[in-house]
Amino acid sequence: MVQVTQNDEEIKIIIEMNRLITRRPDVVLLPTYLKFNNPPIFFERHLAHEIDEVASYCRILKNEARIVLIKKRKGIWDEIFKKLSKEELFQKRLEISDIIVARNKERDERILERYDQKRRAEIEREVQRETAMRERVKKFQEQACHDVMTIAPKETHIKPKVVPVKLPQAPKPIPQSPQSQSIPVTNRPPAATPARALPALRNSGKINVSFTNFIYVTPKRESQEGKPRPFVVEDDVQKPSEYTNQNQSTNVRPASAAAAN
Repeated sequence: MVQVTQNDEEIKIIIEMNRLITRRPDVVLLPTYLKFNNPPIFFERHLAHEIDEVASYCRILKNEARIVLIKKRKGIWDEIFKKLSKEELFQKRLEISDIIVARNKERDERILERYDQKRRAEIEREVQRETAMRERVKKFQEQACHDVMTIAPKETHIKPKVVPVKLPQAPKPIPQSPQSQSIPVTNRPPAATPARALPALRNSGKINVSFTNFIYVTPKRESQEGKPRPFVVEDDVQKPSEYTNQNQSTNVRPASAAAAN
């Protein structure tokens, strides 16, 4: 079912549908031609006057399609659609098909042109980015070579930080009474403390130290007496009595030898 209404500015066409629209319908709006194709619904009309095809639109709702045609000349049309014979309809369809093909071709060309412009802009941005990156790399290499060729002397010590020291302000003079001003005041320097004398250095000397031979014989343990030993111990150590007698014999010289000397 199709409902057509008009006012001074537009023509409203409502096409009711028995089922939901699952695919995009084919809608063609030309200055004097209208087509809506969504199988099994096909609606085609030739308009008596021209419309603004750019401002006109088609809105698809849940169970209907609303086509709004904006008139180029405001006013009520006495006749909205033309009544044509079969031959005229056939001829008009051929003309409109040629117009649609030309418009589609022009639209495709515009789409390709926009795509080419977009692609060209992307390529230009990529070229600019690559050029800027190469320039940065080149500058970095030049700076690195310059830094290697010109080696700055290294500081071997750390410079101390100079901290400004504020000196204490001199105290303001205390105003004195006229009596104290008449008495002369002499500022005597404090008595100097005598310096403490350092002790004299000691004379250097040489101390001779001699050590005597001493043999300490450890006694045998009582628990080890009487046990057989796996080895033989030679009694090389002299007893203290023998050691003292030997020393006395070596130190005492005969009287004849002393007289000879």
